Amino acid sequence: MKLSELKKTTPLIKDLIKQLKKSTKQAIPIVDIEKTKRVAGASARPVRMVFENGQTMVVYIRIADENPDLFRIDINGKNQPLAGDYDHSYKPSFDASVAQLGAIIKNGQAAFAKKLAKKKVRKAPTGTKTTPKNKSQQRNALMTEATELDVIIKNKSTEKKGLEGQLEKLNNQ
Repeated sequence: MKLSELKKTTPLIKDLIKQLKKSTKQAIPIVDIEKTKRVAGASARPVRMVFENGQTMVVYIRIADENPDLFRIDINGKNQPLAGDYDHSYKPSFDASVAQLGAIIKNGQAAFAKKLAKKKVRKAPTGTKTTPKNKSQQRNALMTEATELDVIIKNKSTEKKGLEGQLEKLNNQ
């Protein structure tokens, strides 16, 4: 097997997703297999999984002896030590190791939600103007804004007079 042959239907990835869903009791709506890259001196394919509550897990898979091998795990951007046996050939130890990962994700959900709630939502800037730095620039900017507003007021007042004239004509008929 080659790294380029990794798909969502590869037994290792399929069983990993199945066990994670079971242990976290969350759906995994997004599974994205990224391009091959060098990680810790080895060529690997990152598999990004996004859980329904927003947490992400990236599993790095390399090929060792023609078999896919899971050698690094990042949960929410932090590297997790590999505890357990992630060799897909012996199912009970693989399932137990993935269940431990699921427990880490499940236990970290409260802290993740708290951190997400703390994030400030930035408002998009309303205008394209930047505020000038020094006093003369600020004064000039205010003067130009004042003249622009004077023009707008003049246009609106003439529009108002025209509408009042039309209203008077309608009332007199």
